[in-house]
Amino acid sequence: MNQSTVVRRDMKKAGVLLGLVLGAAFAGFPVVWMALSSFKSNTEIFEFPPRVITENFSLDAYTTILTDPVKLRFFFNSYVIGLSVTVLTLILAVFAAYAFSRYEFPFKRFLNIIVISVQALPPITLLIPYFGLMVGLGLYNTYPGLIFTYMVFTLPYAIIMLTGYFNTLPRELDEAVKV
Repeated sequence: MNQSTVVRRDMKKAGVLLGLVLGAAFAGFPVVWMALSSFKSNTEIFEFPPRVITENFSLDAYTTILTDPVKLRFFFNSYVIGLSVTVLTLILAVFAAYAFSRYEFPFKRFLNIIVISVQALPPITLLIPYFGLMVGLGLYNTYPGLIFTYMVFTLPYAIIMLTGYFNTLPRELDEAVKV
C-alpha cells in the first residue's frame, strides 16, 4: 500500500469520526442542557444571555418534585401505565408475529391487512370512536382503559416489526428447538 492511499484512508476515517462526534454533540446538547438547567433557579433558567453553568447550585427542583404527593402520583401513574403497556404489548406481539411468520391459517392475509391498516391510519382518527368505546365499556378514567388505548397504537407496530424479524430466522431453528 502506498503512502497516499494510507493518508487518504486515515483522512476518511478522521472525517467519519468528526461527523459522528458532531452528530453526537448535536443530539446530546438538549439532554445536557436540561440536566444543567435542573440545578438552576427559574430566574436563572430564563435569563438572557443564558449561562451554561449556574452560580447558585440548587437541588430545590428535585426536592419539590419528590416531596409533592401529587407529582409523585404522576410518576407512579406513568410507570404503571408504561410498564404495563410495554409488557403486554411484547407478550401479545411476540405470539401474534410468530403466528404470522410461521403458520398458515384462515384469514391470515386479512388479519395482516387489518394490522397494517391500523398502523397506517392517523391516530387522531381513531381517538373519537375509541373514546366512545371506552365510555360505553365503563373503562373511562381507569388504568385498563388507558393501557388498552396505548396498546391500540403500539401493538400493530410491534407485530409488524417482530413479524419481519421472525421472517429472517431460519425455520431450521424451530426444528432444532423441537428436538
